[in-house]
Amino acid sequence: MLQEESDLSLIIAQIVQKLKGSNLYAQLERQAWSCLQRPEIRLESLKEDIKEFFKISGWEKKLQNAVYSELNVSFAKSSFCTP
Repeated sequence: MLQEESDLSLIIAQIVQKLKGSNLYAQLERQAWSCLQRPEIRLESLKEDIKEFFKISGWEKKLQNAVYSELNVSFAKSSFCTP
């Protein structure tokens, strides 16, 4: 169980690293900064407001699809390595 959790943590860290270096991440970051300029975004509820904005604008799905794609690639590579 502990090994599985460690493997999962490693996979998550690898996916985050790959996405941080991607064009999608740069676009998402620009969108987040522009979102912060909107008057309806309040400091008191910043996290929820940004999450809602990403959901409405379609970025939530784009990010989910990118993570799903990376998971598929990651598991495909690991299945080639296993006997």
